[in-house]
Amino acid sequence: MKIKKIVLIIFLLVLALGAYFYISSEINRKSPSMANSQEDFKIEAANLLSEYEGNSAKANQKYLGKIILLSGNLKSVETDEKGFHTLVLGDNSSMSSVRCSMDNSGSVDVKALPIGVNIELRGECTGFNPDDLGLGADVVLNRSIIIKTNQK
Repeated sequence: MKIKKIVLIIFLLVLALGAYFYISSEINRKSPSMANSQEDFKIEAANLLSEYEGNSAKANQKYLGKIILLSGNLKSVETDEKGFHTLVLGDNSSMSSVRCSMDNSGSVDVKALPIGVNIELRGECTGFNPDDLGLGADVVLNRSIIIKTNQK
């Protein structure tokens, strides 16, 4: 009888420790930095938009969840109510754009970037918002970091 109790207590302790380590690792898990990630594709913003607008299903198979080194002209910088920044890249004559949600661990002050500057950044492609109302389609990149800017 005593052996059963000891085995049960040991089993419950092992189970509790396993649950603790699993939960703590999931809560504290961080995405790998884009600074140390190798890109799967290198492409210009206009070409990425063109591929998605031409065949979004095929482009999703190719780019979704992949790390992209993207270059293009900065159309705008948006900041949400929590202070997170999104860089909007693309051609000023088009309503479509690539929206790059920035990783806030970056050292570049994105608000100081001049509109129209050519920029190169790395981010993970997380989807496409098609143009249903004629207001422009968007490709979305998350966890983006600026690699370089080319002042005109």
